[in-house]
Amino acid sequence: MVQGVRKKIGFGEKKVRWGEDGENSGRKHSQKQMTPTYTEHQKKVVISMTESMKYYEAIRREYPETISKDQFYRIAHISKATALHLLQSGLVPCRDSGKKTRRYTIRTDDVIYYMIDRELHPEVYRAPDLWYQGRSGHYTSRITYRNEMSKLSDDERAAFRKYVEHEFHDYGDLLTVVEVAEAIGYCDTSLHRWCNAKKLKAFNISGRFLIPKISLVDFLVSQYSFDITRKTWKHTLLIKTFLDQLDA
Repeated sequence: MVQGVRKKIGFGEKKVRWGEDGENSGRKHSQKQMTPTYTEHQKKVVISMTESMKYYEAIRREYPETISKDQFYRIAHISKATALHLLQSGLVPCRDSGKKTRRYTIRTDDVIYYMIDRELHPEVYRAPDLWYQGRSGHYTSRITYRNEMSKLSDDERAAFRKYVEHEFHDYGDLLTVVEVAEAIGYCDTSLHRWCNAKKLKAFNISGRFLIPKISLVDFLVSQYSFDITRKTWKHTLLIKTFLDQLDA
């Protein structure tokens, strides 16, 4: 069983470094804060990201694609009552069968999304004194950080680009679909669709896509990428860690 969640989470490993609506869009930062350079603090963030990546990957290996409510509260280290609030309110997506036993089915990835976002927005997940207790159904809400990323200033967008470039520093200049899928968590089908639609620029060599690293960076800092409504947890963690850095 995976042990407790580290309080400070981040993103990335040496090879595979990293794997949407917030309320903190009105940030004010000094020019020094927004300069896209890497300080000692930022280096510590990268180390923390590596630890978090290992932790979430361990959860993925330990648990199946979907889990029960009991497994959810144990993984997230929360009470049964809090787990029920999160599921019934739709803050964590689930399928509600309405049965007395094994009522809730939750995707493991959605649990990881929740654990990432509660570090940034803990107030969102606090249960009110009287919280919704009715029968829920199938929730489709998902963390995307779309609003926060869309409202970044020009300086903040430049800083995000510099941040992504840093995360991919150890990668080659040309990446296969398999390498990109491993890095950001999207399936081959999605990557091929984006390449064919020219959203993600790539070379098509004998029916095989090769993706320039700079094209992947362009994609990840684009509005199209910000607007993805079903981001992978690795993509979500990349964004969340950057937003943490802005707020530091």
